Amino acid sequence: MNLYKKNIFLIFLFFIFFPLHLFANDSHFPSSGFDCKDEQYQFEFIFDRSKDMDNPTVYKRINGNFREIGNVIAEKQGAYVLWEDKDFFKTTDFAWSFDKVTSKLSSIVLSVGMGIEDLSLVPKPMTCIQKIYYY
Repeated sequence: MNLYKKNIFLIFLFFIFFPLHLFANDSHFPSSGFDCKDEQYQFEFIFDRSKDMDNPTVYKRINGNFREIGNVIAEKQGAYVLWEDKDFFKTTDFAWSFDKVTSKLSSIVLSVGMGIEDLSLVPKPMTCIQKIYYY
């Protein structure tokens, strides 16, 4: 009978702590990124490498929440990273380039779609700091 009570107790603990374990390791919440700003703009980006180390998903803070904006296009370890931003313009292909040596973020217009966006809104190069985001 004593063994039965121990087994019931262990099963009870399993069902209590198992969902917490899943929540604590949620792969949808990446933790490292960049905070970049100048006089006009402020951007926060985070990179999720949990699903695919070779093609990480990029998130940008929009209205207080991180939303998926695209994927990393190219990266050289210790030198630069280039990623798409499908949110900045709707018909123009737009990307960001981050120089890891100087911590400078630059914007790149890859192609002009329908020509309806105001390209004067393209941000100038800005300085970034690396941040760790906790959830």
